[in-house]
Amino acid sequence: MDRRQRVLNLVLPRGRTGVEIGPLAHPLILKSDGEMGGEVLYADHMPTDGLRHHYRQHPTLGPSGIDGIVPVDIVLGEGGLPEALGERGPVDYIVASHVVEHIPDPLGWLAEAATTLREGGVFCLIVPDKRFTFDHFRTPTSVGALLAARLAGLRKPPLSIVYEHFARACAIDRRAVWQGRPVAMRPLTGGPAAAFEAVERIARDGSYTDVHCSVFTPFSFAVALEEVLSLGLLPFECATLEPTRTREDEFFVLLRKRSEMAPAARAATVPRLDPRRHDALPKPQLGARLAAALGLRRGTP
Repeated sequence: MDRRQRVLNLVLPRGRTGVEIGPLAHPLILKSDGEMGGEVLYADHMPTDGLRHHYRQHPTLGPSGIDGIVPVDIVLGEGGLPEALGERGPVDYIVASHVVEHIPDPLGWLAEAATTLREGGVFCLIVPDKRFTFDHFRTPTSVGALLAARLAGLRKPPLSIVYEHFARACAIDRRAVWQGRPVAMRPLTGGPAAAFEAVERIARDGSYTDVHCSVFTPFSFAVALEEVLSLGLLPFECATLEPTRTREDEFFVLLRKRSEMAPAARAATVPRLDPRRHDALPKPQLGARLAAALGLRRGTP
């Protein structure tokens, strides 16, 4: 089953109205998926022409791919999704693929989005698993960091996070990680020295730098989500948490807007994941272990 079908199975868009945030040229929910009285709305931080100009040199889109960027129905401004959606809300579902990690204040963003959902509506998140991405060497985001961002109402990535990105982002061979092979630390942006220079520059000019503000494994996300829900900070319950599948690099989360009458204990219930499978790095496969052992024997006098 491909990722699009997995999302369709989670949000059931037919006959319902929903929003996909940041689809660019690869929407997961097509306009035709909302047939029989539903409506699919695409939201992004720029109008369509602005996105096509912005991504004209993007490595995965580029000049030949920007025409595939789908027309934007809703432009997200300072007022976020509630203001941009206006009288078109509330909606039945929201989909955001590889978006939440870019948000400086994820809890505030999720709580804000919840105000646009009908009771029982769902928010489908597709989240990169840091173990298999360029965030491999970063430390999973803590609940404390999420709470600090919420209380500060962050609108830009803090300098500490910008530094972590530039110092530790590395090219990763996802297949090698899944096979349990060691990954070399090869920073994409020059390492700590270059990261410090970048942070100094950003501190001086106050510019916005788009980085992954939070990083998770499926296990670390589940633990953080359960604690956040137990504190009553989000009006959601966890309907589904599908861990990263073998050889993939992302996991799926479905949050359901709960009734104000729902018991707090139920709201905070999150599927229990095995940290050995969903937090730790995969162990070497049998073939890799045998090859290593044979290599050692060959090198032994």
